[in-house]
Amino acid sequence: RDSIFDAMQRREVFGTSGPRIQPRFFGAWDYPADLCDAPDLLERADAGGVPMGSDLPDRTRDAAPTFAVFALADVGTPKVPGADLQRIQVVKGWVDDGGGLHQKVFDVAGGENGASVDPDTCEPRGEGARQLCAAWTDPDFDPSRRAVYYARVLENPTCRFSTWQCLELPEGERPSGCEHPIMDEFIQERAWTSPIWYTPAVNEVVSR
Repeated sequence: RDSIFDAMQRREVFGTSGPRIQPRFFGAWDYPADLCDAPDLLERADAGGVPMGSDLPDRTRDAAPTFAVFALADVGTPKVPGADLQRIQVVKGWVDDGGGLHQKVFDVAGGENGASVDPDTCEPRGEGARQLCAAWTDPDFDPSRRAVYYARVLENPTCRFSTWQCLELPEGERPSGCEHPIMDEFIQERAWTSPIWYTPAVNEVVSR
């Protein structure tokens, strides 16, 4: 319990929409492009950068930040296994000179895989991944502008709980909401990490 509260105070936490997806997110200035191939990936990411919930340190050279992000799918149970992962995204936010808020989403691992759901049985169609990893460098980095980054992990599509409930009822006993659902029949469960912040050095701000 103490370690949980320690992590919350460090902001080194993540949340999910329900499944036990396990994401990790680190930021640094010099992660190698082949970091995901390292057998000691977690140890190297932790030693070479900062974890989710942290501020990037001051730059020591002219470089854009690189983020190490990886995730494990929910194991589930023998009766109800967890869904495969579809993709990892890095979401970047920043404020322009006029105070306007901006956001850009980058697919960094996995991607559109054609996965779907059988609407009559809720059986998944298509394959995904049990784990995903990427070492991603921001291609639009501006060293003079504040930025914030977080990772988002998406599962393959699955049935919403209300869809499962409708299918469990005999067809003649289903309420009208089953034929004309208020909510989408299918969803993509997900996980979000705490952000990592970048703040430019004073001389970079003055130079703008």
